[in-house]
Amino acid sequence: MRQQKKPTILESDITVAQHNELVKARFNMSLMETRLFIALLGRINKGDTDFSLCRIPISEVSSNVDGGKAYQDVKEAVIKLSSKVITVETVDHNGKREIISDPLMATCRYKDGSGFIVAQLNSFVKPYLLQLKGNFTVAEIKVLLQLRSYYSYRIYWLLKSFSYNSNTFSLKVDDLKTMMGIEGQYPNFYDFKKWVLLVSQRELTQTDMAFSFNEIKEGRSVKQVEFVINRQLSLPMEEELNLPNHLQSLLSEIGVSLNSMQEISEMLNSGKIDVDYIYYVIKELKDKKSKGSIKSLSGAIYAAITKQHLMETYISQKNDKIYKQPISTKTKEASQQTVKLKVKEQEEGFMAMLKRGVAPSEDFDTYVASLLAQGFRLELINGEEYLIKD
Repeated sequence: MRQQKKPTILESDITVAQHNELVKARFNMSLMETRLFIALLGRINKGDTDFSLCRIPISEVSSNVDGGKAYQDVKEAVIKLSSKVITVETVDHNGKREIISDPLMATCRYKDGSGFIVAQLNSFVKPYLLQLKGNFTVAEIKVLLQLRSYYSYRIYWLLKSFSYNSNTFSLKVDDLKTMMGIEGQYPNFYDFKKWVLLVSQRELTQTDMAFSFNEIKEGRSVKQVEFVINRQLSLPMEEELNLPNHLQSLLSEIGVSLNSMQEISEMLNSGKIDVDYIYYVIKELKDKKSKGSIKSLSGAIYAAITKQHLMETYISQKNDKIYKQPISTKTKEASQQTVKLKVKEQEEGFMAMLKRGVAPSEDFDTYVASLLAQGFRLELINGEEYLIKD
């Protein structure tokens, strides 16, 4: 058995590589499985001839590192990744097709309380990850780790692999689904476009693989997708926004673009607005949206924040001590306030994230259980269920 590697933290500036046959292989992963796979890729050195047994800190693959919920999440990722099979289809020089289906992992295990996952890639996948001599694709680890959707991860690698030869390429919709392991899902192209293509497009605007796409139809059905890589597009990375993490995630979920968040970040850092005002705008406009008063929530929120449409009423209510920040920002001061979340609204938001492939848990009940483990309690107020944390 090879010597076990020390539990080192990945450097953010390293690159990882995959053979293009693996880039286009058929498999499917959850977000945590994807991050665990990236962590293993990041521990491969250029001269390696075999895979090492690696110790990967839980903090690299999950923000939830304590309690029973953390163990359950890691347990599910370990079990599922251990059973993953990578399917590669190739054609030899005589035109004979071959299908190769191999297990991805040699071992993957986790002991509760250890703080580490112990894992090793299967030797069968060595040709796709070690001693690569051409027909491979390289990506930066810091870009891969910022992606929050498995679909974004797969499309990023595909764009990277084609980008060496052309800025434009086309793939059949069925082939794209097969690569992602979602055959039979999203039979309506509208849903595939909404939950796979547009989610990926939005996330990848933050990377060197920003793209647009065109629908190629045969009759009335969309049969192919033409990808156009926008190399000239240069947008700030998420880490450069300098917004509180929770606020950044909230604005992203609402649909506020990266450029808009950058402008909000600059106003916040210059002192023109404060964090409480941003949360106040979100709360007020969400209420108006629920009553049908506005059509585009993201656009209305951006305009109200940057043009300070609600600043006068916000200051008035703040001075009168009527307004209280509705959402915790994970700062020390905010953690001392009571956080009150309506269960119905949380479930609606969770289901939207689940469809986009970026939900923090497998199902809503598991998500609620994780909040209860963090100190929230369930209360019934005026017939409505709330999650409350003091």
